[in-house]
Amino acid sequence: MRIRAWILCVAAMAWAQSPQLRDAMADLQRGNFAAAEPKLRAEVAAHPDDSWPLSFLAADLDSLKRVREADGLHRRAVAKAPRDGEVLNNFAAHLWLAVNEKESAAVYEQILGIDPSHAGANLQLARMAVNAGDFAKAMAHFEIALRRDPANFAVLYNLGIAATRAGKLERAHEVLEAALRQQPRNVDVLYALAFADHGLRQWEAAVRLLSQAARLEPQRADVQKMLAIATTDLGALDDAAAAWDRYLKLAPNDDAARRERGYTNAQRGQTGLGLADLEWFAARHPDDATGHYELGQAVRGADLAKALEQFDRALALAPQYVPALTARGSLYYQEGRPEDALKDLETAAGLRPDDAANLDRLGQTYQALDRTADAVRVLRRAAELAPDDSKTQLHFARALADAGETAESKVAMERFRALGTEEKHGVPAGYVEYLGLTEEQRHADYRQRLEAAVREKPDDAALQEEYLKLLLGDGSFDRAAAAARTIAALKPNAAVLADAGRALLAARQYAAAKPLLEQAKKAGAEGLEPDLAIASGNADQALAALRQALEQSPDRAELYRHAAAILVEKGRTAEAETLLDEAARRLPNDREILLLDAAAAELGGKGGEAERALAHIQERWPEWDMAWAVQGVMLARHQHPEEARKALETAAALGSRVGMGAAKDPGFLPGLLTATPFHLQAQPR
Repeated sequence: MRIRAWILCVAAMAWAQSPQLRDAMADLQRGNFAAAEPKLRAEVAAHPDDSWPLSFLAADLDSLKRVREADGLHRRAVAKAPRDGEVLNNFAAHLWLAVNEKESAAVYEQILGIDPSHAGANLQLARMAVNAGDFAKAMAHFEIALRRDPANFAVLYNLGIAATRAGKLERAHEVLEAALRQQPRNVDVLYALAFADHGLRQWEAAVRLLSQAARLEPQRADVQKMLAIATTDLGALDDAAAAWDRYLKLAPNDDAARRERGYTNAQRGQTGLGLADLEWFAARHPDDATGHYELGQAVRGADLAKALEQFDRALALAPQYVPALTARGSLYYQEGRPEDALKDLETAAGLRPDDAANLDRLGQTYQALDRTADAVRVLRRAAELAPDDSKTQLHFARALADAGETAESKVAMERFRALGTEEKHGVPAGYVEYLGLTEEQRHADYRQRLEAAVREKPDDAALQEEYLKLLLGDGSFDRAAAAARTIAALKPNAAVLADAGRALLAARQYAAAKPLLEQAKKAGAEGLEPDLAIASGNADQALAALRQALEQSPDRAELYRHAAAILVEKGRTAEAETLLDEAARRLPNDREILLLDAAAAELGGKGGEAERALAHIQERWPEWDMAWAVQGVMLARHQHPEEARKALETAAALGSRVGMGAAKDPGFLPGLLTATPFHLQAQPR
């Protein structure tokens, strides 16, 4: 643990004018502790009642590993200045060196009683909490330290690790992303951020980060293992198997990894390879429930009896092992044994009440047993959990029809038709390599592949939709309009039409968006009234539709953003501010809404409110570069160039590309409020 928090700026201290003391401080700064000692002793002799020379001499002796000798000097210094935070900080660091952690922690807590934001004390207490496994407490201390120094890489990284261990994955993502902007080639940060993203079920983001880490340090076993796990979750099974191979070369004694490699190979159709590993593992670890479950899944297509035997063994070892329960229950259902399936599927649903796939199968089992009311209840919940899963919507519609709920069944069936038939898309081999490219390389590769696919399959509406989004992102609006016409002519399902229309709307291509949105509404898409009103180009109609939508869905941030953008464009800034005030009250955890509210207050001449809003944002998200950039712009507007420069420097240290040019741009703040879509990324200089 670093303890040199006692190396301080002392230029403002009266006693520091002594040439001898200045020399001693210079020695300390250079790490020349032996040279500093006689000078500090002379200073103590000259100023025996001054706590600072005593404290510095004691700290110098600590650095010389003369901890026992330093103890008395530290205690004398504290006795003379019992409320001096820096004297106490030196003493606490000394106690840590003396392996007296409990007393050291008590002194650090004493410092926080004097100055709750003391950076050194918070950092040391955070590290102690990490050592004790109290990650929530560590988080709290790291957060305070970060507010004092928002661009401190070490604090960002350690806060991210503590937040991950405390289960606060969204916060971990925020701070680790900020750390990565500072050190984009730091493999530890890439791995930590990937771990957090994986926990958030952001599989592709995790794989992209891990592929970059693997390129930088291919011999990192932990990276290869995590890459294998994440690619499996992403569905890139060929890449997952390759990652397991690489990992097992680095860690050949990891039996569980060999098991997972076997299961991955079985899933991707390489049954022989898979069974070799899985049977080896089951023989070596007969008491491992996961091994029996995965072996059962591997043989399921060829030997149902053996699969059932393996599921039975898994559940004998672990009666509440949900994967085996759902697998055995599904197998019973497929074999026409709904009575046997019911117990397993009900038990699994009790253990994992939000597992939509299991609830779907349970609902079908109830249907097979003529328990229609139970089927409707369970399938309703499955449909709520998986609103975009077409087969679940179909099963729900059929159950409603059997129950005589004709009107609701019709609605569910329309939803099924709007979603279209589910298409299974495997992830091709090489996807990890693709994600590991730079953003520019990835975009060029994607464009080349997509254009080739569109030429090969011109009647594929989903491909045309992806191509439309690519063209919009590149600013090729004429070609995007042509792609929109192609999509309309293909008459795809409502979901594709609505998605394409909204993409055009976000790019302000209203004329091209309107026919697609109208066609989507006719095909059964719901909730398009605000989008159609915006596409019409009539501001009053759009605002009326947005306000009506907000009455029904008052927590939809994008509706507030659209409405505020229209109001600002029409010069109705006061109304935009009122609307965003309401949004900020309803969505207090949406930092983009909070920032827009601050910008609206500033444009409305309410600088004090804007300043308080920004302070609140920076208190909660001190690492967010955009908040510092906006503060710099606001300070420049109020003729505070030096403070504006400092805020923009902090933003730059956090990865922002906003510079003084943006601070002088009168259109910067209105641009935030009228931008569509609102991603609030820093603008180029």
